[in-house]
Amino acid sequence: MLTGLFLLLSVFNVSFCSVNQKELSQMDSKYIIDLDGKQESEILLSSYFQNPKAIILETNKDCLIGHIFDLQVFDDFLYVLDTQIAKSLFVFDMNGRFVRKIGSLGQGPGEYSQLSDFTIDAEKKYIYLLDFNKRIHQYLFDGTFVRTITPKLEKTNIVNIYCCNNRLFMSVLAYNRTPNDYMLMETDLDNGEILSQSLPLKYNKGWGESIYLRHSSFLSRSNVMPLYTRMFMDYIVSVGEDITPYIELRSKNLVTDKDVVNIVNAQGGARAVLGRFRDYVSDHSKIYDVHSFVENNEFILFRYQRGIRNYHAVILDKKTGLVKLANQFSNDLISEFLTSEEIKMSPI
Repeated sequence: MLTGLFLLLSVFNVSFCSVNQKELSQMDSKYIIDLDGKQESEILLSSYFQNPKAIILETNKDCLIGHIFDLQVFDDFLYVLDTQIAKSLFVFDMNGRFVRKIGSLGQGPGEYSQLSDFTIDAEKKYIYLLDFNKRIHQYLFDGTFVRTITPKLEKTNIVNIYCCNNRLFMSVLAYNRTPNDYMLMETDLDNGEILSQSLPLKYNKGWGESIYLRHSSFLSRSNVMPLYTRMFMDYIVSVGEDITPYIELRSKNLVTDKDVVNIVNAQGGARAVLGRFRDYVSDHSKIYDVHSFVENNEFILFRYQRGIRNYHAVILDKKTGLVKLANQFSNDLISEFLTSEEIKMSPI
């Protein structure tokens, strides 16, 4: 049993030739998970975690949160990103008291127009916010604005960012996609030059269409080096000097190259791709989109989609290699707080 709090690149034409290009290493994956095994009805989180702590976030006019895109814990503070309603990054202490907001909406220095992600540099003590138009704003932990970095990208959008060991990785999407595009890049924090580009689009079965996902492609924010995947990848990879397989997923229902061709090339034009995607994965019960990833010394947990809005659960015992599959995670840990007299719901 564990004690703790369970909270829930494309190649493009550049003007220089020194970019390091990386493919996926041929090393064997550290873990292999067969998703076609027997499925249980549910996995109870209380079977793996104990002594949960409920943190009720302070609510006032300065910290109204409408939608949580990402939440990270660092140095006894909670960092909560709302990309849709408040469009801001909020900081709370571990008792839920509001501490500060990082930056603010606007067009001036240190201000942003549309946040889509954030990352924390634990070593250098910086916060980076990903803004519209490929701008990355750097702040101190006290909210002081430092500078804005604009990576030197051409016809490419930044989707997610991850910083570790003073290295900034970017999950990217090219505007005019080709099979030779890369999905993952590293930028120089000093001058915005692109240092490396990794994982050709073929590892995502050639899929390069833009579909909004309510989570980052960087799965684990607490690892020394990032773990990364994209919607149709069969692997979760570890990103460092090399790109190495960490977890390999196996199933007869994983999306294939042929599936992507069928979706993209069907009648209806580019605007109808999203509709065809939804119909195809639903009709064929396809598996894709690993997310909600949690890892500690004993277990790895994550969810994936099968069809549309059918979320399945996986837990891997790292010591024994045993895998448990289920239709869902059941968060029975929180039920005691929802029924507790200490938490009163205000009338709407």
